[in-house]
Amino acid sequence: MTVTSVPSGPSVWRFLSRAVRLWIGSFLCVIGLAFTIVGLQDALTEQRYQSHGLTVDATVTGKSIERATRDGSSATRYLIGYRFTSSDGREVEGSSAVSVEDWERLELGRNIPVTYLPDAPLSNRVQGAGEDTTIVAYIFLAIGTVFTLVGGGLVLREGRHVVRSIRVSRHGHLTEGTILRVEPTSTSINRVRQWRIIYRYRDHVGRTQEGESHLLSPDEASLWHEGEIGSIRLDRLRPEFSVWLGKTQ
Repeated sequence: MTVTSVPSGPSVWRFLSRAVRLWIGSFLCVIGLAFTIVGLQDALTEQRYQSHGLTVDATVTGKSIERATRDGSSATRYLIGYRFTSSDGREVEGSSAVSVEDWERLELGRNIPVTYLPDAPLSNRVQGAGEDTTIVAYIFLAIGTVFTLVGGGLVLREGRHVVRSIRVSRHGHLTEGTILRVEPTSTSINRVRQWRIIYRYRDHVGRTQEGESHLLSPDEASLWHEGEIGSIRLDRLRPEFSVWLGKTQ
């Protein structure tokens, strides 16, 4: 069927702005990378403690409690302040979280074993405190890996779909599609439910195919009704893939 005037079709920004899974995937990738970076940093720090850390006796200089709050720490922390002399003769002060049992047991002036990094004495902790750090590092790495893989998969799949849609909307075989129905989707943008047009068309070799439009706002969807005809472009190599263009001029 001949189309006398070709609508411009969706813009590149329109394709990108309505690619919800692409944005979700990108968000998951960012979150995943953040978790991975934090996990790697903690894991590398723990490795440095294990391979280069020095242990000395430190003197307890203070005790404090950091209570859990709704908008701050999620758990109460029991802190010990201490002072020690590093291998290069510097006097260093530090603090570390300990178990409530150790916090109650330790008194001011008593000695407690502390591990520090000789090239950075300000990086120090009570001996044995790294077990929690190691667990947290592995948890962060696991979460980061999962988020990055899931997000990356969404970005790759949806990104290819967007690129193909843009290419077909510009250079695909031009024909017409008959609307079968206009229906709401489960996707919302800015809390507004989006709609989609389902249409039937014949490809360039005469086979009947069905396609669906990009996401439409309620106002855009209200302009279309069952049985109406709109312009589409289809992929000659994969005629089951098509892009809804809209009304002819």
